[in-house]
Amino acid sequence: MKTALAVLLYLTFPLLLFWWGWFSPWVALVSTVALVGLMSPFYPTIVSFWKEKPTKTSILALFYCGIAAFAWTYLAGVGGFRPQHFDYYKHNLVLNNLVRYSWPVQYSDGSYLCYYLAYYLPASALAKLAGGMAAMPYYLFGWTWLGLWLVVWLLYQLGGKRLLLFFALFSSPNGLLLVYEIIQSPLPLGAALRDIWTNDHTIELIQSPGGLMFISHIDSFSASPQHALPAWLITALFLYSFQKTFVVPTKGVSSFLFLSLVATTLYWSPLVAVGLLPFLGYQVFQEYNGRRAAGSNLWDSSHLWTFLLVLIISIPAFLFFSGHVPLHDARGWWWNLLATPHQFVLWGIFIFLVVGVWAILILFLKTKGAFSPAEFQLLCLSLIVLFVLTLFKYGHYNDLPRRAGLPATLVLCWGLARSLRASFFQDKYLRVGLGLVAIFSAFLPFKHHALWLTPRPYIATTDKTILDFTPYSIHYLSRYHWGEFDVVSQYLGEKKSAYLRYFAPAKSTPPRQLTNAFYYWKSEFSLSGYEKKALAQNGINKLYIRFFDVDWDPVSKQAVPKAVVYFKENPPVAFVPTVFITNRTLEKLSWGGVEELAKKITEKIKTLSATIAPNQPVTEVQIDCDWSLSTRRSYFQLLTQLNKHLPTQITLSATIRLHQIKFYRTTGVPPVARGMLMYYNMGDWKSLRTENSILDLTTASRYADYISDYPLPLDVVLPLFRWAIFYRNGRPLKIINHLSHKDFQNNSLFKKAPETNQYIALTNTHLWGISVRRGDRFRVEESTVNNLSISAKTLAQEIQNTKLTFAFYHLDSTNLSHYERDSLQQIIQAFR
Repeated sequence: MKTALAVLLYLTFPLLLFWWGWFSPWVALVSTVALVGLMSPFYPTIVSFWKEKPTKTSILALFYCGIAAFAWTYLAGVGGFRPQHFDYYKHNLVLNNLVRYSWPVQYSDGSYLCYYLAYYLPASALAKLAGGMAAMPYYLFGWTWLGLWLVVWLLYQLGGKRLLLFFALFSSPNGLLLVYEIIQSPLPLGAALRDIWTNDHTIELIQSPGGLMFISHIDSFSASPQHALPAWLITALFLYSFQKTFVVPTKGVSSFLFLSLVATTLYWSPLVAVGLLPFLGYQVFQEYNGRRAAGSNLWDSSHLWTFLLVLIISIPAFLFFSGHVPLHDARGWWWNLLATPHQFVLWGIFIFLVVGVWAILILFLKTKGAFSPAEFQLLCLSLIVLFVLTLFKYGHYNDLPRRAGLPATLVLCWGLARSLRASFFQDKYLRVGLGLVAIFSAFLPFKHHALWLTPRPYIATTDKTILDFTPYSIHYLSRYHWGEFDVVSQYLGEKKSAYLRYFAPAKSTPPRQLTNAFYYWKSEFSLSGYEKKALAQNGINKLYIRFFDVDWDPVSKQAVPKAVVYFKENPPVAFVPTVFITNRTLEKLSWGGVEELAKKITEKIKTLSATIAPNQPVTEVQIDCDWSLSTRRSYFQLLTQLNKHLPTQITLSATIRLHQIKFYRTTGVPPVARGMLMYYNMGDWKSLRTENSILDLTTASRYADYISDYPLPLDVVLPLFRWAIFYRNGRPLKIINHLSHKDFQNNSLFKKAPETNQYIALTNTHLWGISVRRGDRFRVEESTVNNLSISAKTLAQEIQNTKLTFAFYHLDSTNLSHYERDSLQQIIQAFR
């Protein structure tokens, strides 16, 4: 049947992307040949399936299944078109990194992205080819919808609408535990019921002693489609084989098909592969008995060949995961982890609810003749699998049973949907008992479906889309699990792993030629001993020195130099004359005055340079101007004229703001050789709602993705300054330089405000040369080493040119005194 072919293609296509994107060509070639060889026995069957002509009824049913799958995919938040489950912080961050980085994804610390990537790769590959990050949500939605459509279609053919209904509402009767929550709640009954309905208590069940919860199908899909889709697809195909509706003509090939699919699951979810192994064993056992009863050979050479091919396609997965960073979560047999009788009782209750209830029901139905012997064996196997999974803890949130239990849970769902008949429950007490089981089993899935239709379907939802994670690597995930456990280690491979050393594709990335620099932005050039020491310690070999400003003089009605720097000593390293030009100068300047101004700037730079370092040639001049759309034409013409008048050996560069990076097609690209990206002054400092106008990572995230597309080679400058902004009645009055949080935290005249970084004056006083009144506010803004390091890592990944200058703004003893000795070196190293 064509569905089987579609499932095979769906599950194996990501493997090809993984092998050819993440391994050396020889590994990819061998693995691909092995996969083709493994699937070749099914070619006649595939051809025969492809020649089948679908009926009108089947096409209509397929269409309705597609509509149902589309609705589930949309409501689950896939792609970010609806609110997303908390787990999408991880999904969106992984997807973002897969698009932004070259494959294999390797971070600045040498580690690599080591996770189950099969689900994410097709959408990421399409986004790399066309559309980029903006198209990623649509690709992910389409890929997920296709997988769920196949699941729904397979389940429909297995059990019709009845099985689909069971699938949507099936879960262990964990809802019974919510009765205990209501009893324990200090709230009135009505409020407690509302709390149960509106708040998510499942995380409490997962984290409680025992931590056991085989979550519902809807929960699995909402949080972890990378686990759910392969589990459901392969289990459904297994059930087809079991029902004899999917029979492969080649003798003994069904179990080898299942073995091949389990091997592909290693790339989707190794935990699901663990849950599939018992059913693979059952399939092999059944075929062994069948061949023995028929007098056929139990073993032939084709079996060895198949095992070899399966081993070959599995080896890359083992190599890849073997480099995983060691995890330190508590794991082991539950009886070694539980400490009190209460915890053991709770563990026993979990086991009874997730296994015992279904065992009682299945045994009762067996006495009614509801199952064939083979079906009863299969259901018993599912119960045994679930029971064994309840005995061992693995993962912070006990991930093993919640992932490996997916196949067994679907088998139970299928068996009960096929077998339950009202005629089996003539006794009214049995009917009441079954009704309670159904209510407590379906309550949480039903609640989840109902909440899907509300604006807030999850208590904890993501507030970042795939695009919003642009500046960050997978390490950023630690912000959402701070203090709980080492969440980032779950997604990292070691930089010295055998995979990276011997099997990953070679990356021909030329070494980055980095020049360390400082800006000097004072009217008098005189370096203190502390500043000279900072230059030496951090390997600074270039200074961008503000020579003068150019402003419009309303009296003479011409552009004039202002605040010309006075040199008390010569610069100890190479220097770049830097000139700041105000926007109003360009607004007032006539078109004919542009060339004259270019000549004056050139002459002024030449005169100043000759007086301080006549034997040190100037190789670069930089112009600093935050031009607007109205002044763009004049500014670009001025730069063109400067290029014309400066000596040919001098390179002209210009400062670039973040908004000019993102909207360069509108703001234009200055006609210079290089741009200096000013990675600071990101927010509206006048607004009280701004948290940090100097360096805000959230604001930066809206722009960083565009850096790699900018059509000029870029250098970068990060801020080292800090200040406090003084507000009265919500209006900014003054910026006070060099103030930090310590100045307010250790001062009894102030209290911390609820707003981030803000302090409130408690009394009238006079400080820092200003008169302070009670109720005045101060917002402290600074550049922390952590934020600077994150920014440096982001920029290192986004800036494409290999030769660049990495600068700090600006060289000042007071600024530097806020940073420990090795802090700047740490930031510089983060950029390399």
